[in-house]
Amino acid sequence: MSVIYSFLRRRCRLSPAPAGCLGLAVTLSIAGGAPVPAHEVWIQPHSPQVETGAPVMADLRIGDMFAGNHLLYIPQQTERVAILGAGGMTDYVPRVGSRPVIDLRADLLDGLTGHAMLIYQSADSYVHYMHQDKFFDFATKKGANDIPDAHARRGLPPGGFIERYKRFAKSSITIGAPDEAVNDRATGMEVEFVLTGRPLMADGTRRLQARLFYQDAPLPDAVVTLFTRLPDGDVTTTGLVTGSDGMVGVAALPGHNYLLDHVTVRPLDPATDKNKAVWESLWASLTFSGARGGR
Repeated sequence: MSVIYSFLRRRCRLSPAPAGCLGLAVTLSIAGGAPVPAHEVWIQPHSPQVETGAPVMADLRIGDMFAGNHLLYIPQQTERVAILGAGGMTDYVPRVGSRPVIDLRADLLDGLTGHAMLIYQSADSYVHYMHQDKFFDFATKKGANDIPDAHARRGLPPGGFIERYKRFAKSSITIGAPDEAVNDRATGMEVEFVLTGRPLMADGTRRLQARLFYQDAPLPDAVVTLFTRLPDGDVTTTGLVTGSDGMVGVAALPGHNYLLDHVTVRPLDPATDKNKAVWESLWASLTFSGARGGR
């Protein structure tokens, strides 16, 4: 029976390939020493509300606690960059090495207005664990207490094994006048959040509702981390769990920015992977902002 483990965050370094490793499988070693913080990847729009005719610009970032470094566009590390609106999905190919990764001029938007989703899907990357304790620590701290036993049952070594990982990021924006419409759907990514509603409440907040999908089906009882960046720049975290329908809800306050993060980790048959990875982690993120000026 296939076993799937869901986590809040990682405790090993998951940096994308450096430019000198383009086209190569990248393996990062995790040696002894202090734990390395988790690294989420998310889309950070320059503005969540863009005027009609203005360009849509967004950074791709990697870091921890909703703060991190810019990523550049590297084709070998990227499978898709796109924008999803009322008229459907439009793929976008940035310039190699560009920053911001997403820079959509008005002529590329082809008259798109209303709510839209920015989308990023990475290629596979790899991490090499020198000691199983690093992998076990991050797993058990996130509630997957059976990982050590599952690792042993599979006859996997206590060190020198490889994990494969992949990123799936989405971000909610509005082009033109804000309205209540939501133009999002499951896009076929292995794991992803789908925004299903964002009604404006009487107190000026928006009730953001999102469903987590795994292999195109709602993922129930999954652990999700909500990162909230306050107007003063401080960041707080809240642990959430999806309902039986895969749903989570967030009261989005004006002037606040939000990141939903989920990781699904599953066993991987090394015979099916070019680098003989034995575990795979799939990272999903969704960014959005609270209502501005009560809108």
